[in-house]
Amino acid sequence: MTREVCPSQGAIITAQHLGYSYPQPPTLALTGVDVQVEAGQFVAVVGPNGSGKTTFVKLLLGLLRPTEGEVSLHGRPAHDTQGGHHHCIGYVPQHRTVNRQVPVRVRDVVAMAAHCRYGGELSGAEVRRRVERALEMVELSDLAARPFSALSGGQQQRALIARALVVDPLILIADEPFAGVDARSSQTIINLLQWLTDEKSVTVLAVVHDINPLVHFLDRVLLLSTRMVAYGPPTEVLTPTHLNEAYGRAVSILVCDDGFLHPLTEAEHG
Repeated sequence: MTREVCPSQGAIITAQHLGYSYPQPPTLALTGVDVQVEAGQFVAVVGPNGSGKTTFVKLLLGLLRPTEGEVSLHGRPAHDTQGGHHHCIGYVPQHRTVNRQVPVRVRDVVAMAAHCRYGGELSGAEVRRRVERALEMVELSDLAARPFSALSGGQQQRALIARALVVDPLILIADEPFAGVDARSSQTIINLLQWLTDEKSVTVLAVVHDINPLVHFLDRVLLLSTRMVAYGPPTEVLTPTHLNEAYGRAVSILVCDDGFLHPLTEAEHG
């Protein structure tokens, strides 16, 4: 299955009155999410712990079926895993679990995604070409033969991003891509995500705790606190009122301009 089966223009993710409750014990995890993400947009999902961020990702991936409303990818229900649209998604998980007793090479970790997605449809030469290209994109070409478990946390994260990119996704979903990552790797990842949206029209959705380094590059922000607090451009969503509503306390988003840090939005007075 190739990425040509997926539309690359218009709304690529649509959620309407989306919500989910876990059955045992009955727990409302997410409610009232209404978003539309266009092809090639860079979107951050933010909110406090337990706000529904990971649940939202699982709904997009089709791992959960909505108990309220609906969410669609390319116009098809996200939970319809037989529709073919999931072939257009690259996923970078939050946790990096590694069996240090099995010295799997970095290039093999990346190749796994191509083998799983395409089976025998791709030749060995084509898989190797894709792996080399993906590792080059994340600046890990020189570590291709190294055991994955021997990499630093930031290098492992970049390798997992390469694994997601090897299938030529139209949507890249990254759950906490900066967790346990040093400053150099963080900047490499940010530059890569920006390049994917600007040059390749890949839709990037990143779940993050610290949004500060990303603010200048984002098209939209989804702010959650079990329900959707706000969705839109960063300056409209990351206001003191919305942040206080989501986090229950004053939170500031700081950006660097001309070498000085200052709040993204002016303090609101009432």
